Amino acid sequence: MAWLGALILFAGAILTFAVGGDIGALDIRTLGVAGMIVGGVLLIAGILRLRRRPRAAGRSTPARVVRGGVQARVQDRVYRTSKGKIVAMVAVVVYILSPVDLVPDVLLPVGIIDDATAFTWLLFAIGQEVSRKRRSTLSS
Repeated sequence: MAWLGALILFAGAILTFAVGGDIGALDIRTLGVAGMIVGGVLLIAGILRLRRRPRAAGRSTPARVVRGGVQARVQDRVYRTSKGKIVAMVAVVVYILSPVDLVPDVLLPVGIIDDATAFTWLLFAIGQEVSRKRRSTLSS
């Protein structure tokens, strides 16, 4: 869900800042802003899902694994994204969507670079967390 949200947010930003004109009675920039908002909501929902524990497949109680004489719950070994990183990622999405920036967007191209840098960090952070979570799930 996070990847879909990022894609829709990016497409909305392109429509908002790079494309002009109308489609019938609809302004392209209005469509772009709506796309950015929908993409931002999907992106935040996907980021918040990174914190959830995976569901046990058909079990009401977590399975126990014995390693070296120590029992550990399988769900306790699954990687979960820290609250601080979740908050940072959500803050970046809000920063990208907000009209208030460190460098205003009207100062092209410098005004877009701060948003693009934040978006790039966000993509790398999501990729890193998804990769860590996948590796953790496969090893358990």
